[in-house]
Amino acid sequence: MKTNPRMEALLAEIHDDNLDDPKALPQKLVALLSEGFVEEDECVFLAKLKKKSEVQRLDFPDRTGYECFVNHVHVEDYLENGGLPPLELLGRGMAFAHELGDRLRTLHGMKLFRIIVASDGGATCTVRFHTVRHEEEWVGKNLNGFREEAIAIMETQELLP
Repeated sequence: MKTNPRMEALLAEIHDDNLDDPKALPQKLVALLSEGFVEEDECVFLAKLKKKSEVQRLDFPDRTGYECFVNHVHVEDYLENGGLPPLELLGRGMAFAHELGDRLRTLHGMKLFRIIVASDGGATCTVRFHTVRHEEEWVGKNLNGFREEAIAIMETQELLP
């Protein structure tokens, strides 16, 4: 996993307090994953998000941008009982990212996916993913350039048990 310094510090606290426990994943996020995935135009999407989306491949310069736009989950929108403290929210985001990675790896075999978790350190945590394409990037290699957000990037091959 690649992180910027801000995320690295937060992850240490999350792991120490077991805030990324997959058993604490909100049921709405579990349901989102349970609806599965769809493939379209060499892209993979969370089925529920693709069904709700009104954008098309032609609206984006590349497939990576298309996937990241559609597969953009605001973790706070899936909480059952309102907001959570920032570290708990990020913990749920990390748990979701790991579960997402496990399901992508199981369902799509050798295809490689990149999962991006971002937190503003407050009331927002996002998780998005895309297929890894060597000629396309969504987040640059220098994560230290993100000063306002904590960023973690993981690839499905890194998440092997």
